[in-house]
Amino acid sequence: MKRRIFACFLMLFLAYPAFSLSFDALPNYQDEGTKLYVRGTGKIQEQNYAEAITDLRRAVKLRPDIPEAFHNLAFAFERTGDLRNAARAYERAIQLKPNYPSALNNLGYLLATSDTEIEKAVMLCQRAVELQPNSASFQDSYGWALYKAGRHPEAVRHFSAAIKIDPSFFKSHFNLGLVEFANNNHAAAIVHFRNCLQLNPGYLKAYLPLADSYEKINDDSRALNVYRQALTRAPEGDQIRRHLERKVKQLTEDSKKQYFSSVNGRQGSSRLQEFMERKNKTGELGARLNSANSRASVNSSFTPVSAVSQTSTLFASPQMTATMIPDNDSFAASAVSQADLIAARNARDTNTVASSYSAASVHLNQAPRQITVNQERDLERKYSLSKSYLDRGLVREAEQELNTIVNTAPESSMVARQSRNLLLKVKKEIEDKSAERASTHRDMGKDFFRSGQYSMAEVEFNKALSLDPENAEVYKDMALLYYNQNRYQEAFEQSKKAIALNRTLKEAYVVLASLYARKGRPDDALRTLRMVKEVSTRRDAVDELAEKMLASLSGE
Repeated sequence: MKRRIFACFLMLFLAYPAFSLSFDALPNYQDEGTKLYVRGTGKIQEQNYAEAITDLRRAVKLRPDIPEAFHNLAFAFERTGDLRNAARAYERAIQLKPNYPSALNNLGYLLATSDTEIEKAVMLCQRAVELQPNSASFQDSYGWALYKAGRHPEAVRHFSAAIKIDPSFFKSHFNLGLVEFANNNHAAAIVHFRNCLQLNPGYLKAYLPLADSYEKINDDSRALNVYRQALTRAPEGDQIRRHLERKVKQLTEDSKKQYFSSVNGRQGSSRLQEFMERKNKTGELGARLNSANSRASVNSSFTPVSAVSQTSTLFASPQMTATMIPDNDSFAASAVSQADLIAARNARDTNTVASSYSAASVHLNQAPRQITVNQERDLERKYSLSKSYLDRGLVREAEQELNTIVNTAPESSMVARQSRNLLLKVKKEIEDKSAERASTHRDMGKDFFRSGQYSMAEVEFNKALSLDPENAEVYKDMALLYYNQNRYQEAFEQSKKAIALNRTLKEAYVVLASLYARKGRPDDALRTLRMVKEVSTRRDAVDELAEKMLASLSGE
């Protein structure tokens, strides 16, 4: 009976194509061609396209019957800019598998982008959409091919369909902007380009047409701002950077010319000229004022508003007190200069402020965190530096700078509020990148599992868990891996962890039930198998396997 259960369990791996660790696409798991295919695919996931091409070229020579190998080879060629070989490899994949949606879509997009065989590109992308109509990427590619063919209204429909399927698909927003720009609807194009950049601020391609659209509607100030934003993101030495620098220089000079032209026009009035003369203190009256105020300017010091803890009387009307001017000496009163009054009033205010604090008040009352003006400016520079780090993809460095600001600046200050908001986005980006890298390692682990390289699969699964320690799917994959290696205690622990994190993982219940049956605990196995039906939302091969195992155990 146990053998029958184990045999049913293995059938799931060998026959169920939707199962995450199925072997259905690889009929011979240990031959050299398949190993090279798996290794080359891993190199693609590592973005090591040169080595991927080397492995996949050898793979397709040894196993010319695997369309996936040709597809991945084409993808690697495309990433290295070898579009001719990429097109040939996609063609070969389609010959082996005529209804291969990804190969059809990728070849169609490649042909449309390179402006070769546009009608064929439209046909290929159309077939891909017919096979997978709910793919935002395929809808976008079809729209792109139609756009390149000059069929703009149809292109708009498919770009809009892609956004409806996935509102975060920024490329379709960008492509809609291109359509509107081509039709001279620059205001509408601006809306689409801005939507694209809101979803992906690092998408450099969208900045140029957005700035160009602003120029088309004569809004040069916004165009200049967009060009400057793009310049902070453009890589050094890139041709696009030189173009951006020219545009920024041109619009800056135009803005200066317009400004000085308007100022010169305003300076033509005699009243403004008189004001400028008084401002520059020319003539006899100006000389006397300069002489009278020279003494006050020598000892004056600037106290920032943020450093004063109570309402300042600096701008109050001067009051002539007895300590300043003797009542019996009118001549002395008239002889007191403006500078002496200011100095006396500053001294009085300083003494008043100083007397309002004591050592006891400092220790008894926890005052809000205070920083000097220089410290505040230093924190503002750190905030600008953190944004620069983000623009260059240095997320960890940005997080470090922002944490310093948040821990130093007063909570109510502007730089602290800005840093807290940006820090939330940075932490979210770090989590997303960790999850993405974890997914990559998990996929590589599954590829190694499929090819029977269990030790390498375990390494990749552990890497995924180190990046995403609460990923129930990886624990489930680990349980399957250990089960296939007869490491039953470890499989038991991993399946329990998977269920604890996600109680809807049907495969984990099947693994756990098989382990209970192997341990001679049929009641626990039956109880666990019944959970499959309880959590199932869609019937598939896992449900069928659970039912077979239930029947076998019930009839034992």
